[in-house]
Amino acid sequence: MNWEAIGAVGEVVGGVGVILTLVYLAVQIRQNTAMMTAQTVQASIDATQRVLLFRAEHPEVRSVLRKARADEELNRDEFELLTAYLQSAFMNFQARLQHNTRGVFDASVNESYEKILVDYLEAQYVQRWWSYSRALYGDAFREHCDQIIERLNDSEDGNLINWNEASQSMSADKSASRND
Repeated sequence: MNWEAIGAVGEVVGGVGVILTLVYLAVQIRQNTAMMTAQTVQASIDATQRVLLFRAEHPEVRSVLRKARADEELNRDEFELLTAYLQSAFMNFQARLQHNTRGVFDASVNESYEKILVDYLEAQYVQRWWSYSRALYGDAFREHCDQIIERLNDSEDGNLINWNEASQSMSADKSASRND
């Protein structure tokens, strides 16, 4: 065997090695991308759960939200609590929209977030807050929320849930079951 033949075999072996390395790297990148996507989705869901748990665990937040829904006047502390709560919730919604735009969320996760956002934006107190706070958010999210509000205001459809009626109904059901 001459040196040229040995060199050719070496080049073939080297080429195969490069191809195998590239295939391995592609598989690793795909796995890493899937893991990063799953972590991003989970982090977003965790952030949303923290907002919801904060509301569930703090009676003062629930009280302020009930007052706001009933269009009752809020004192300064209540107003700041409501503002902080809504800013936190809407930062989550904005992140969700960015993740969805990048294809991170599947359709069912995005659909759930979108329904919750619409539910928030149906409330008049949230629309009032949004009119003052919208400048805090990115252009794409502002446009998205503005379009939802416009659709809601043009629509004859009712709320997903009328929370005032639902809470009164639940209270009445609870009282009736105690009397039975």
